[in-house]
Amino acid sequence: MAATILLIDDDADDRELFGEALQRVAPHIHFESASGGQMAFELLESKKQHLPDLIFLDINMPVIDGWHCLSILKSIEAFKHIPVIIYSTSAPDGAQEAAIRLGALSYVLKPNQFSELKQLLARVVALIDKKAILSFSTTHQ
Repeated sequence: MAATILLIDDDADDRELFGEALQRVAPHIHFESASGGQMAFELLESKKQHLPDLIFLDINMPVIDGWHCLSILKSIEAFKHIPVIIYSTSAPDGAQEAAIRLGALSYVLKPNQFSELKQLLARVVALIDKKAILSFSTTHQ
C-alpha cells in the first residue's frame, strides 16, 4: 500500500496547493486532508487499519488549534506513533521547542513559493520512501 500524508489545515487554498505540490513531486504518495482537528480525528478513526505515515499540522485553526490537536494525537494510543510536522505561517519564540516537547517531529514554516513547497515535500517524501522520516528534524526557513 502506498504511503499516505495527511494535512490538517483550515485554509482551503493551502490544502489545495499542498496537494498539488505533493502530486508533482511524488504521485505515488496518497494525500488526504482535513479542514480541522475534529474532521482529522473522524478521518483517523475511520482509517485505523490504514493510518497516515505522516501528518502535517497547522497551528492557527479555529475550534481545535494545532497545539491542542497535537496534544490529543499524542495522547491516543492508536495515533501517538504517527510522526507530526507542525506546518505554520509563523514561528513565535519557543514554538519549535514547544512542538518537539509535545511530540512533534519538527516545526516547519509554510514556504512562500510553490517551488519551495515542492522542495520541502521532496525531502520529506525521500525520507518516507526510505522509511527514515523520523530523521526529519530541520526547520524550513
